[in-house]
Amino acid sequence: MTSAADRPADAAVMPGVGSTLLGGRVLDLATGSPLTCPGGMRVAEAAALMSARAAGSIVVVGERGEPLGIVTDRDLRNRVVAPGASADLPVTQIMSTPLVVVPVDTPAFEALFEMTRRSIHHLGVVEAGRLVAVVSSHDMVIADGAHPLALVRAIEAEESLEGLATSAPRVIGVVRRLVDGGASASEIGRLVTEINDRLVARALALVERALEAEGHDRPPVPYSWLVAGSEGRREQTLKTDQDNGLVYADSPDEAEGAASSYFTLLAKRMGAALVRLGFPACPGDFMASNPRWCQPERVWRGYFASWMESPQPGPIVRASLFFDLRPVAGDPEPGQALWAWVCERAPGSTLFLRYLAQDAVSRRSALGWFGRLRVEHSGSRRGRIDLKASALFPLTQALRVCALSLGLRVTHTLDRLAGAEDAGLLRRTEAADVREAYDTVSRLRLAHQLGSLDEEGAPDNFLDPGRLGRGDRLLLKDALRTIAWLQRFLEDRFQTDTLA
Repeated sequence: MTSAADRPADAAVMPGVGSTLLGGRVLDLATGSPLTCPGGMRVAEAAALMSARAAGSIVVVGERGEPLGIVTDRDLRNRVVAPGASADLPVTQIMSTPLVVVPVDTPAFEALFEMTRRSIHHLGVVEAGRLVAVVSSHDMVIADGAHPLALVRAIEAEESLEGLATSAPRVIGVVRRLVDGGASASEIGRLVTEINDRLVARALALVERALEAEGHDRPPVPYSWLVAGSEGRREQTLKTDQDNGLVYADSPDEAEGAASSYFTLLAKRMGAALVRLGFPACPGDFMASNPRWCQPERVWRGYFASWMESPQPGPIVRASLFFDLRPVAGDPEPGQALWAWVCERAPGSTLFLRYLAQDAVSRRSALGWFGRLRVEHSGSRRGRIDLKASALFPLTQALRVCALSLGLRVTHTLDRLAGAEDAGLLRRTEAADVREAYDTVSRLRLAHQLGSLDEEGAPDNFLDPGRLGRGDRLLLKDALRTIAWLQRFLEDRFQTDTLA
């Protein structure tokens, strides 16, 4: 396996990898020293300081320089001007608190992700608890339509599904911006998934509101909108098919009919809304709009119990995507409780884990004899490699099996890999090789999909290796060797060769 130090000098990289925008530390993005004031300062004085510095915010600090909160232009408008409050109030009475902070050595991308996840525009940077800088969304990238935070704000402000449908295509612009900024494919996947989560959550809120306006009232019991597959693993880049479900709290028998009717209607409307937002229907019908996947907690537990306790290879393989489960909207508690229940029982379900492992090792490798890349020999995909089926699928499924065998609740492939390494399942060098293989394949897949869009085609997973440079061909071959090793590891650990 090739180490990072052995990479070929001409190995191709995504555009902008050398950029410092997202490759450096968050502190590198700060412009000037932070504007601060003590907690006892009057609002009028703080506003004067902000005006003198042409600053949109001022951080309130304690005696040791620790951040206590932040006062922004919006705080002045909403908490002083609009209600007619006295400008003689101390700033502590109008500040937003707490100020979200990160250490000085935090990577710039992690800061951007945190700001997007929390939907905030200011982030404090601290060293030994003392404020040393404030980074705003404008410091990250120019605030235009391709800014992740700008898109999140636009999504959350939309009041109609039609408006959301105009915001959804802007995700591609975000992906391009992140690529140009030097973010890795896995980092992009995390951030894009966060944006897609916001799309789903906002769409669900609008669908709920429409149902209420039609006289259907509010949801009768708590429920979670679930995502699975790549979205459940937080590994989306460009949009994929819907893989979702809905779980709602168990109801008394006399109320079950009403709950079932409401959530069946909600799920059907939501499925149609997601299609309008650019998420195609799942060919396998693994969607909440299918009544099978819109059920109370006890039914979902029954599904998972049948898969784990009385496993049959066919049903397990077809439903395996639900073992990447994650609640993204509604009330998170039912979904979190269901996933915790699954992860507690998975390690003891030996035969179930073996069947999952068998599926992961059954995918034919794209690396043939003598290190040659195995491509399709006929049809429209002649000369191409299916990066999803022959590389990403066996890798992500292998780490899923490892994580479930350890009872880990994380779903992202790299988080599962870290958990397997921490548990001693994989050696440090083995985990490093698998991590590099994942990064390589994910990067090549994303670059190929963006290239397909540039050529006005639909993004797919079928890469023509003839279009790769020598360095990327070597890296791809090395990644495929690592994936083949991982498949052999699964065969040995879960004894898949003894299964019928």
